Amino acid sequence: MAAEMLGIMITKYEHPKHIVGIVKAARAAGRPVTIFLTDEGVRFTKDPTFLELITLDGVEISSCDHSRERVGIEEKADGISYGTQYNNAGMLQDSARVLVF
Repeated sequence: MAAEMLGIMITKYEHPKHIVGIVKAARAAGRPVTIFLTDEGVRFTKDPTFLELITLDGVEISSCDHSRERVGIEEKADGISYGTQYNNAGMLQDSARVLVF
């Protein structure tokens, strides 16, 4: 039986230590984690501490490409999937629980 996935939607560029801690705790408990960045949350694509999450097995990160452009971030980070709110909808559908920051 697959472990229940934790979804995390990030709309603000706040609380990086809490987000990283929650993701690491979920992974330690064997839960897969999917993160979707939108609005000001796309700024995490430039945050070195947050980007360490890409290296963890069982963690997937996607970002709203429209928000990235609107916020003015030109370069895309390796290891992050850039797409649309469809990625967000998929995360919401597939997650057992969703946290919003």
